[in-house]
Amino acid sequence: MPMDWEEWQKRRQKGPSVPRKPDEGGNGAQKPKIDNIISKFKKPGSMPPVWIILPIAVILWLISGFFTVEPYERGLIQRFGKYSASVEEGLRYHWPWPIESVTKVNFTQTRQFEVGGSSGSNRGLDEATMLTNDENIVNIQFVVQYKVDDPVAYAFHIFDPDKTIRDAAISAMREVIGRNTIFGALTDKRASIQEDTRETLQAMMAKYGTGLMVNNVELQDVHVPNDVIQAFKDVTSAREDSERFINEARGYRNNKLPEAEAKAYALIAQAQAYKAERINIAKGDSARFSALLSEYRKAPEVTRQRLILETMDNILPGAEKYLLTGQAGQSLLPLLGLNGPSQLPIAPTTD
Repeated sequence: MPMDWEEWQKRRQKGPSVPRKPDEGGNGAQKPKIDNIISKFKKPGSMPPVWIILPIAVILWLISGFFTVEPYERGLIQRFGKYSASVEEGLRYHWPWPIESVTKVNFTQTRQFEVGGSSGSNRGLDEATMLTNDENIVNIQFVVQYKVDDPVAYAFHIFDPDKTIRDAAISAMREVIGRNTIFGALTDKRASIQEDTRETLQAMMAKYGTGLMVNNVELQDVHVPNDVIQAFKDVTSAREDSERFINEARGYRNNKLPEAEAKAYALIAQAQAYKAERINIAKGDSARFSALLSEYRKAPEVTRQRLILETMDNILPGAEKYLLTGQAGQSLLPLLGLNGPSQLPIAPTTD
């Protein structure tokens, strides 16, 4: 008959002097059955022995090394805190803690944050208030979209990459706004400011080794502070008047300048025509005098008389003319005062 467990424990504690009863087989002391041991474990307040707990704990510890990586994640295994390997999607295994641990990084999610959105807080105002190149204060609200490009760098190179990119985005926007005027930021320079900020921020992320890629920087709102909005409106109105006056002056110039150029071209053309005319007349006169000289050299007296008669005919084209020769001419000329040593003799002609 098997021994009760409690009685056996009592006898065991008393020492070897207590005689042991032989078991039913007659071979040594009786051993408690496993059923009695298990029933003893079920009693309230009892604990199983270490040789049973330890294997179960080891098995559970080894099982804890299994983990699952989703398709949009990368599993980064660390051995004793140092990066060891990267694993892709699926059911994976690593040595359980404290030997190895795993960090999962979502590298497909597009993340974003807004700067200057909390206009009611001091932090929002500090982030949004910036100074332009023409020394004007402007409040800017913008959104940055980014994602993880290098999971290892994102997880281990920077202590807090999300805060780092936020601080760097504010710095990059201040730098770009500082190169632009307030009117450019409010009007036609918004697209270039967004692109310049994105490129500047991406260069900073690459320099810091954050493993982040900047997808987009978008300006949500650009306005002047409420304290100076009236003065800004006055300046804007004056600038608009200045632009209007400039445009009117340009219009007047564009109207008058072609007219003046046309008149100048006309005067130049007239002068060139007059020049050509006078040159041609001079050339004709020169040719005529050259021909007359040739004839004069052949018959000087005849040519002289001919020139006199042609000249008189040109001078008095419509008058009736009489030619007096011989004695009649000599008696009349003294009365007219035409007789003198300088007078050329008139050759007698006949009509």
